[in-house]
Amino acid sequence: MNEETEKKEVELEQAVEEIKEEIKQAEEKEAEDIAEVNEEMEKLKDEIMRMRAEMENARKRNARELDNLRKYSLDKFAKALIPVADSLDKALEVSNNKSCQVTTEQMVEGTEMTQKVFLKVLADNGVEVIDPQNEKFDPEFHEAMTQVPNPDLKPNTIVDVFQKGYVLNGRLVRPAMVVVSK
Repeated sequence: MNEETEKKEVELEQAVEEIKEEIKQAEEKEAEDIAEVNEEMEKLKDEIMRMRAEMENARKRNARELDNLRKYSLDKFAKALIPVADSLDKALEVSNNKSCQVTTEQMVEGTEMTQKVFLKVLADNGVEVIDPQNEKFDPEFHEAMTQVPNPDLKPNTIVDVFQKGYVLNGRLVRPAMVVVSK
């Protein structure tokens, strides 16, 4: 039985060696897997850092663009109003010049021309004038200052306009102040 025992011991030692080899291979595979996972984690961390930096840069860029938009949004409108201001300056210059002979009709004509330019600038920039003379009263766009009896007109018809109203791109800026018939 001694020989049989020796044979079993050899087989047992071989089995132990095989198991040790399998354990060693499994540990190496595990170490490779851990290294791969760590490498992937580092790539993801780097990608996240880059994305954060990119988002921060985009946020700063958007804030800068929004600030510029706020600052310069009226640039086109202001440039369009400059000729109106120039025209008014010329009218005042002419009226203050004693040697210049300007009739009242010429001053009125010049003022009307300036008003046309001004109203065109407003219209070109989305501002509509509300002049509701003889229209039906609309509380959304008109503010009634008073009511007067007028048998010639239907009730709630605008008799007189104290002050014109204005709408900017469909949004009321100022209602027209009106007198309404009873």
